[in-house]
Amino acid sequence: MMRSSLITVLLSSEKRTELLLLLKDKPRTIEEINDELDTNSVAILPQLKKLKENGLVIQEDRVYELSLLGRIIVRKMESLVKAFRQLEDDHD
Repeated sequence: MMRSSLITVLLSSEKRTELLLLLKDKPRTIEEINDELDTNSVAILPQLKKLKENGLVIQEDRVYELSLLGRIIVRKMESLVKAFRQLEDDHD
């Protein structure tokens, strides 16, 4: 299977963006992720799979956390996401 480009993985899904930002704070179980993002496993597991395939998230037992690459990217993308959201708010 061909790996998606990281930019596509990062920017093509609001769920993935929210998931990455959530995992920035601390590792979480699927139940914690579902509670925090007000979603369910059916919606979130495919996103976690894509993030794992691209080396951004690692899973140990039932706990998901950012990989080193994931932490570096999230640190850099967080300000960009905030800027985009501010621009969207300003145009509403």
